[in-house]
Amino acid sequence: MLRRERLFKPILLIAAIFSFALCRGVYASETVEFKKNQTGLYRDVFDQNLYYEGTQFLHLERLYRALFGKRLRAKDVNVYDEVPDSAFFVNRHGRERLSAQELKDGPRETDGPDLSGDLTIVRGKFEGLHPGFFIQDSRGDEYLLKFDPQDYFELTTGAEVIASRFYHALGYHVPQYTNVVFPPEKLVPGPNAKVIDSTGFKKKLTPDKLEEFILFLPLDSEGRLRASASKILKGEKKGSFSFQKRRKNDPEDPVDHKDRRSIRALQVFSSWLNNCDVRESNTLDMLVTENGKSFLKHYLIDFNMTLGSATEGPKIPPMGHEYFLDYGAAAKAFLSLGLWEKPWQRRWREAGEKVHDSPAVGYFDNRYFDPSQYKTQLPYFPFKDLSRADGFWAAKIMTAFTDEDIKMIVQAGELSRAGDAEYLAKVLTERRDLIAKHWFRESNPLDQFELQGNHLNFKDLAVQYGFEPQDGSVYEVDVIRKTGKRGRKIKTFTAQNPSIPLEEAWFAQGEGINLLIRTRRPRSSKPGPYVLVELKAGKGLAGVLHED
Repeated sequence: MLRRERLFKPILLIAAIFSFALCRGVYASETVEFKKNQTGLYRDVFDQNLYYEGTQFLHLERLYRALFGKRLRAKDVNVYDEVPDSAFFVNRHGRERLSAQELKDGPRETDGPDLSGDLTIVRGKFEGLHPGFFIQDSRGDEYLLKFDPQDYFELTTGAEVIASRFYHALGYHVPQYTNVVFPPEKLVPGPNAKVIDSTGFKKKLTPDKLEEFILFLPLDSEGRLRASASKILKGEKKGSFSFQKRRKNDPEDPVDHKDRRSIRALQVFSSWLNNCDVRESNTLDMLVTENGKSFLKHYLIDFNMTLGSATEGPKIPPMGHEYFLDYGAAAKAFLSLGLWEKPWQRRWREAGEKVHDSPAVGYFDNRYFDPSQYKTQLPYFPFKDLSRADGFWAAKIMTAFTDEDIKMIVQAGELSRAGDAEYLAKVLTERRDLIAKHWFRESNPLDQFELQGNHLNFKDLAVQYGFEPQDGSVYEVDVIRKTGKRGRKIKTFTAQNPSIPLEEAWFAQGEGINLLIRTRRPRSSKPGPYVLVELKAGKGLAGVLHED
């Protein structure tokens, strides 16, 4: 009996340890600990422009795809080739139109900093290219204030607010941005506020130092300061998010970010808004709790290098045309002995080496704008992996913005000269059409498939938006019968209109059919890329896939 007890106790001990470990594992999975990702401007430049770009030819899988024209399909899309709502992206204007006021307001919790009392400086902002102040208003709300550069009043503050509205309406998570105008005396140093002085060390912010800082800021005609105020997000900061990899311990993030269409498409959207400064250190992960659930929400931040704006004034001519360190452009210039005139050089020469007359506009136009050649400052792999299907998806969302929508959003910048808002809206409208026309030509722009009786109807977006004529556009259809995992072509025909008649005999055997549709335009002898539409017998539309 005693011997049995001696054997039984170790067994109980082992079982207890196993149970504890199991319970701890379950508990840990419910309370995931997210480390704070560390990054910054200099690390971004080193990682992307030096390391990854310099060693890209050592990535054999990328070299193989480049040589044979292969594309990796995005992995965050559903069977209908759409990006579902997530902590990265929420379909907004492209799925269900926002009202004019919603477009103008963007994400809005308040009307901006409360100016009934002082704006108390909590600390200085030293990261990135645009310094500023974190302040607290009389309501206790915290904001980050950033100001226009000297001689360019309204340039960066207007661009930041306008771009934030576009990114929000497109579907990205962004903080609340508002423009705020106030007399300089509203800014007062907090008891623990510090700034970095000329020596490079943090020093206490005194009233004298604050006054010295304000001396270099532009004022309006009434002697007031103007700043873009971004409301500090609720939740716990977890640093930036990677454009390459996912957080492996995040159960809500199963896909590597380089394979997310919503990340790749930033290349297209940023070319529209001329945001050459889109980079990892301009993102922010926040641990938030919504509807009783805690999760990481992924934000885009810092938009004051959009439109015609840059760090200390208007954009410099190479921005949007070349990377920060562009090996390819440097090689071309070297081999041509400097005789090759780059597109940005030609554009700058034809502009008379001058930016726009208004300081609030900067350098922003569509001369020699090529959607396929637009470059952010840093060469991220997911932007290079952008496929036809990714580009089509982004362009489709952009075309949901009407001319009036664009004008309404530009009004949010509160530019004092009416001509400035009109000019920016005109450039953005033209650029929207240039981008959409390019990607609709590169892909097969068929969308909104719907079964009506014995017909499959759809919209040809290139025709709908006037980029291609309906007369002469022909849809070549291959009917493929599915049986298990195999398929067999049973019929080929053409349709002159965006409506395909279906025959009952196609569904007589097997699980259903696939329709492989290619579009041939009047000026082309060959059809373009395909769209694959899956139809299941008795169940209707089961999937859509655009060729990558």
